[in-house]
Amino acid sequence: MTIRYTLLMSYLLISLASALLITLMIFVHLQDILGAEIEGKLKSQATTIMQQIDTTLFERMENMAMWSRLEVMQELRVRDVDKRLSHFLNELHAGYDGVYEQIFVVDRNDETISASDANMIGTRYPQAHPWLTASHNNHTHSLQHLDAKDDKLYFSIPIPDAFATGELGRLYAGFDWKEIFRLLDAPLPLSVDAQSYALLVDSDGRIIASSSILRNKAFQFRHLSEILKRMSDTAGSLETQADFLDNQHVLVGYARSPGYRAFKGFGWCVLILQPSKSAFAPVWDLWLAILVFLCLTLVLGIMVSFWMSAKIARPIVRLAEFTRDFMQGKQVTPPQLKSSRELTELSTQFSLMINNLEQSRQDLVRVAKLAVIGEMAASMAHEVRTPLGILRSSAQILQREPELSTIGLEMTEYILSETQRLNELVTTLLECARPRPPQFSRQDLHQVIEHTMELLHSQADAKQVQIIMRLSAKKAWLHCDRDHIIQVFLNLIMNAIQHVETGGRIELITRQQPGAIETLISDNGAGISDANKVKVFEPFFTRRQDGIGLGLTVVQQIILAHHGKIFITDSDYGGACFHVLLPFSPTQEA
Repeated sequence: MTIRYTLLMSYLLISLASALLITLMIFVHLQDILGAEIEGKLKSQATTIMQQIDTTLFERMENMAMWSRLEVMQELRVRDVDKRLSHFLNELHAGYDGVYEQIFVVDRNDETISASDANMIGTRYPQAHPWLTASHNNHTHSLQHLDAKDDKLYFSIPIPDAFATGELGRLYAGFDWKEIFRLLDAPLPLSVDAQSYALLVDSDGRIIASSSILRNKAFQFRHLSEILKRMSDTAGSLETQADFLDNQHVLVGYARSPGYRAFKGFGWCVLILQPSKSAFAPVWDLWLAILVFLCLTLVLGIMVSFWMSAKIARPIVRLAEFTRDFMQGKQVTPPQLKSSRELTELSTQFSLMINNLEQSRQDLVRVAKLAVIGEMAASMAHEVRTPLGILRSSAQILQREPELSTIGLEMTEYILSETQRLNELVTTLLECARPRPPQFSRQDLHQVIEHTMELLHSQADAKQVQIIMRLSAKKAWLHCDRDHIIQVFLNLIMNAIQHVETGGRIELITRQQPGAIETLISDNGAGISDANKVKVFEPFFTRRQDGIGLGLTVVQQIILAHHGKIFITDSDYGGACFHVLLPFSPTQEA
């Protein structure tokens, strides 16, 4: 089997299988998203309609309560002989433009005294047992049973006697129930071909209003009681079947009456039903379009695969030739392949292999430099240690002088301690290629820094360098080699002093970091370029003519031996800023 045939079959299998799987995932995801969106819209529509119905009922009761207290209603005492009340009711009927079909007043004997329709005056309207009652603004409102034939809902309220106790009669208003139908017809379908059905259900579970598509035909909804039992929240959505839609699966958004202001509502609820078939029709149309697209993709994929397999095979042959020549020791460079990502990555890895070999060569050069350091140190050790021994002996002799002042005694102590430290540093330089393990002990970093500053005080004064210390780290205890850490800060601070102008500024800051103490040594010198920041720790790299280029190399070795880290950034003052991170000791020494 050739690689071309293998690539061809693999491409077809992977691409088409992936496309089919991704398409199926997208389809299911879109179906879930659309379902959640439809349920949310149904819930929102049901809530809006229920709020509008509560608001409408509240406004009707507010009107009735206000009218019953008007002075003109007292005309009922004289049977409205001057027709003031009838004229007022007629103006109300005209002013509300169809909201109220009829407005009339009856006396205690149920005789119509005044009415917006003059034909009703003198007729009797016996008070029937109310369908619903509601207390609002110290008035009891009564709703008569819905007149399904004329689509009217009659509100009634007592008319109080302003001059005596008791009631003069009752005020009736026939509310046009078509206003509720209009509210139920307001929600639009969620798609062009979809249909939605709206129902208004009373507290007894009876349908008292519906949208126009259901009003024109008789229907039974046997699943209604099941839906009402599942309505656990004030508003929400659920899924069920609708027998009046041939048991289709439907999405239902519902909302219970929350009332409006002081009106607590009558316990009604609104249901918005959306058949799943019509709701998800756009998704199925999309699925059909995707299947057609996949078929076209299959045909196109076969054509492209023949061309692609040949294109992929050619670069592999070139890589095979490169590998064979490289193994034979020929001076070759990896071919620059502009092909698939995998082949490009393979070519890149070959290039990295060549670069790693070059890096290994440079590492060998660096090791050789470190070996040179050892040889130089060995040849200079005798010349350095001899004067150190003389200084140490001289300091010991001076200490025996009885007339030696306190300051002199202190200075000889410094000489003895520093000559001892320098002697040990010479030994360390001898072992630069093979540094000795640090002798760890518990040390206070702040004391180490302060001691280092005392040693460098004269050098800083000579250049009038201002050194500012802000040792703010709360946990400054280290498990370290004291002499090594002193050497680190001596090199870094002395390096800063040498690179600032006269009257320059150096700042030392310690601060707490997670699990470590960070020391920042920044100056306002010339700074270090980005190109040199990666070179300053290499052996023999220096920017000063009289420099050797080993100070920062030793610093880096010491920091790494202490499991720390050192790096360089730009200082806020325009120079360089060295960051030294050392792990702190978890408990303070007693």
